[in-house]
Parts: sequence; structure tokens; C-alpha cells
Amino acid sequence: MSKYDLKPFNKRSIPKFEFPNGKIEYGELIDEVYVDSRDIDENTTGVIYRNLVQKIRLEEHLETFRFCYYTINLDNDNPSWRYKQHALMVTEEQLKELFNKMIKKGWLNIDIKFI
Repeated sequence: MSKYDLKPFNKRSIPKFEFPNGKIEYGELIDEVYVDSRDIDENTTGVIYRNLVQKIRLEEHLETFRFCYYTINLDNDNPSWRYKQHALMVTEEQLKELFNKMIKKGWLNIDIKFI
């Protein structure tokens, strides 16, 4: 496990969804795929974005996908990942990589590979 890995699923907050009608529903994070904005090694500095697609099982056993990201500032004394749920912005290459990872895990039943 790398020092820059995200916390295991069971150590993170439970996904919570608030709907416009006031309904609140909780989910279970069951899997995720990600692509980093750039490679991380011992010489990396600055802010890194980890763009994710998370597979979440809602209370009614419906599986759904959540697009989100984490950021880490490696210039901080104690860098740590911070969750963000704002609009996900990725390059075309990053989006293709995310979709290819989703296909490889069997999340999407389509017979196509994004190149």
C-alpha cells in the first residue's frame, strides 16, 4: 500500500444522498476506479487530482455510479486526500481510461474499448 492510497472503503464516510424532495438515502461503496491528474512519485509536488467513478449500492439495492474526485497538496507538511463532489472535469484521455476500467471490471455491459 502506497502512502498516497486512499483510505479503505470501511474507513471512509458512508455515502449520503440528499434528493430535491427531501429524501435522504445512504449507500455502500462497493468499488471504484480512478485516474490521477499526473503520476505520483517521491519527487512529485503540488496539487494532484484523483478522478473517480465509484460504484455504490443504495438502500434499495440499486447500484449507481458517482463521479467525484479527491485532491492532495503534496507541498503541505502532512498531505492528505480531501473528498470533493463538485462537477468532475477530466481530459478526454482520462475519461477514456475511466470508462475502460469500468468495462474491465464488468460495470458496463458494452462491447467497446475506448482508445
